[in-house]
Amino acid sequence: MAEDIYFNKNKNKKTKSSHNAGFTEKINPEQLSSEPGEYSFGNIRKDNKVIKGSAPVKTKKQADKEKAKAKASNTKNKLILRSVICCFLTLIIVLGIGISAAAAYILKDYSVQEFGENIYTESSSLLHSDRVYNILLMGIDTLDTEASSRSDAMILLSVDTKHNQLKLTSFLRDSYVYIPGSGYAKLNASCVYGGPQLVCDTIEYNFGVRIDDYAKVGYDMFIKIIDAVGGVTIPEIDETEVSALKREGIFIEPGENIDVNGTEALAYCRIRKGQDDFYRTGRQREVLSLVLKKLIRANPVTLINTAKDIAGTIECSIDKSEFVSLALKMASCIMKDIEQQTIPADGTWYNDTKNYQSVLVLDFDENKEKLNEFLYK
Repeated sequence: MAEDIYFNKNKNKKTKSSHNAGFTEKINPEQLSSEPGEYSFGNIRKDNKVIKGSAPVKTKKQADKEKAKAKASNTKNKLILRSVICCFLTLIIVLGIGISAAAAYILKDYSVQEFGENIYTESSSLLHSDRVYNILLMGIDTLDTEASSRSDAMILLSVDTKHNQLKLTSFLRDSYVYIPGSGYAKLNASCVYGGPQLVCDTIEYNFGVRIDDYAKVGYDMFIKIIDAVGGVTIPEIDETEVSALKREGIFIEPGENIDVNGTEALAYCRIRKGQDDFYRTGRQREVLSLVLKKLIRANPVTLINTAKDIAGTIECSIDKSEFVSLALKMASCIMKDIEQQTIPADGTWYNDTKNYQSVLVLDFDENKEKLNEFLYK
């Protein structure tokens, strides 16, 4: 084929006129006889037949240059990744040191309380899970935690690491139960007969759920904790509750989203007139949930100082070495809604009079099943 053949590299681009010629390359017969891809940069037409082209084969020098460039890029990426990991680990170490230092400061005057085995119940018979940590919170109706007093509130705080969730279970004080070593009486009497240890033993004996630790809190501590987080916002306070609060010297208008301080929140939790104990324990769980939610947003300095103040007087069985890991577990659960329940559960009790006292008579088997379902399933 004697004639020269040309092709336009920009042939697929539209031009406004025939005078707008694109760059062309002269093709010699030797190139045309070669297989597509050896020399060509685009599609060419030969004897009305299209030969599809491709990029030219790279030389060894070009290939080595590209390999070296890729290797340098990979090395740079590895260095960046290592730097990020080092920074992250450094941050973890700094945070760990900071948390440990804060814990040491807070717990300086803290004395762990002995919490013995329940001698009235076989531990193997109790409902439990390695992924659920149960702490019985006891609020007593006095300012002095060392005084002999009935437990005004008994709330089981369960840290469920399986589902990353916190759960609150109220045990009603008027529940008619067997108090080991003392006979049948209201649940809250167990604190008078044998302190926190007997309260835990009694709940384990009657409801078959294992309690891992306990904390006994007086009214003064409750007020300090709520004030430390800047108070809480009650979703709604109705006319009945407003009337009850007025009798305690607390003057609040009924409505929604009511801001209260520690003293007002305590009075709200202790309302007894006009509503039964189910409403009262519901208010207690409501306020406790609000406090737990606000802990992560509270002023850290105020929170640490308040915690140190409380740690010196609180009666608690949690070991010093467990506080940091417990706090981290709770922090991982706090973003989810806090689940709640009451024992006795609906339909598992009835009112009666025992020893001239109004009490709640329970179906213990049904309540054990409700607890098992709520805490461990």
